[in-house]
Amino acid sequence: MPRITKRTTVLVALTTCTALGLSACGGVEGAGKTGPSTPKLTESLPAAKGDVGALRWALYAEPSSLDPIYSNDFPPMEVLANVCESLLKINPDFSFQPSLAASWTNPSPLTWVYQLRDGVTFHSGAKMTAEDVAYSLGRNLDKSLGSYHDAVYKNVDSIKATGTREITVRLKQPDAQFNQAMATPAGRVLNKAASQKAGKTLGRPDGGVDCTGPFKLADWSAGKSITIDRFDAYWDTARKAKASAVEFEFIRDPAARTTAMLSGELDGSWFVPASGYAKLLTSDKGSLYFGRTSGSYVGMVTDLKGPLADVKIRKALSMAIDRKGIISAAVSGAAETLKAPTAPGTWGYAQKELKAAYDALPDPNGSLDEAKKLVKEAGAPSKPITIAVTGSQSEMPIIGTEVKRAGESVGLKVNIKTLPADNYNALYSDAKAREGIDMLFSLWQADYPDPTALYQYLQTGDTFNFAQWSDRTFDRLINEAKSAADTSKRAKLIAEAQQIAVDQGIWMPLYTPFNPVFLKKGLTGAPISSVQLTYPWAADIGSAK
Repeated sequence: MPRITKRTTVLVALTTCTALGLSACGGVEGAGKTGPSTPKLTESLPAAKGDVGALRWALYAEPSSLDPIYSNDFPPMEVLANVCESLLKINPDFSFQPSLAASWTNPSPLTWVYQLRDGVTFHSGAKMTAEDVAYSLGRNLDKSLGSYHDAVYKNVDSIKATGTREITVRLKQPDAQFNQAMATPAGRVLNKAASQKAGKTLGRPDGGVDCTGPFKLADWSAGKSITIDRFDAYWDTARKAKASAVEFEFIRDPAARTTAMLSGELDGSWFVPASGYAKLLTSDKGSLYFGRTSGSYVGMVTDLKGPLADVKIRKALSMAIDRKGIISAAVSGAAETLKAPTAPGTWGYAQKELKAAYDALPDPNGSLDEAKKLVKEAGAPSKPITIAVTGSQSEMPIIGTEVKRAGESVGLKVNIKTLPADNYNALYSDAKAREGIDMLFSLWQADYPDPTALYQYLQTGDTFNFAQWSDRTFDRLINEAKSAADTSKRAKLIAEAQQIAVDQGIWMPLYTPFNPVFLKKGLTGAPISSVQLTYPWAADIGSAK
């Protein structure tokens, strides 16, 4: 996160399907046999050659806040990536480069020193100072604020301005991942004075944010749209935005988003509904592209005191799920099956070692007889397993339906609880909202390529460890991995922790998706890899001619 992000959705009708007939389930037009079995991956698009006017872009939901410390979901991060910059930047090829920090050093294992770029102004015209940066990062240490990036700052002891353009971060223990996280929302910088003046309205429609990106927040019409305008005083003149503005329209319904793209009303969208792939791939209004991602779609166990308390029941349920059927039906083949909570796209180092450990993991799909045997040994719970679904992303109802079918096929009772999008979003931040829920679904995206970026959220006491699962060996391995400068050693520690996570099944891996983006005819330049939550992607989009 880093903030790892999640995608949530609104409800469509559910029907029970068999594993073999999954691709025929309702809710995904163009899926299964009519959709692409293996969509072509695009590495990059040609750079834009000219400027364009305002872009009309779709968001599948309205952001709950544009305050960077609360940007834990795709919609706010997709907007903030263009409006609020971090100390470092992740490029479309997943390399790191300086951003608001011109340089940095690690003079000791417990110290990071950042030299800040000179001549940077906020959208209000105020000059960025070390005090602004120290304040912005320091907000993540304030327990009363409840930052969603608390895991990133877990090892931080202090953050201080130690010069006119210098800040120093001191750690409680070595943390090799902290610097990478400064390229994510955890490292975003705000104008201190403006933020304090906004108070509780910061990041809301009536409060806004004052940052430093290539676009500035211009208007937020609650319930309708957010508009960002090109910031002509942006410090990086070589990366001046080519679009004069971007209007983000909130379109929850997947069919409505697809229709808007097919009609030419929209200039583009990330997170294109799988139900629209077949039509968009042949549209004369624009092009649908698929890029690489580090995302993991998982089933998150949320209660270890209910019917999923026994690991044998969790394993049996996971073994019975038809993952290939889900991929065919829910995302038209635009994904690969997943064996662990973290995807191969997170292997930014020691790839040979990490691949070997991943390949050695068992196939998550087992025999039906073996799954039934596990249920018999554990004793089928009398209480049904309640899974929560919603549907402004069309894949979730199909996934929920298949999990229900899988559970019932091995003798488990499974209920599906359908929630509106806002109620589903509440499951991530409100423990009371999760009462009576045993599993929810989410797509988690690593902001930088490292498995610990996700595994840290399974550690004891973490905000997103909803099941309150605790394994001290797992905690130790992840802490040691985060502290290890030697990448081979880090990979070995991750492999051990990964085995524990897979064995325990707190987050059941389903698939790693491709990254879809639709661009209207005549536009180019958008990054195709999944960096749209951290990289100022809108600044690159312009005319193809």
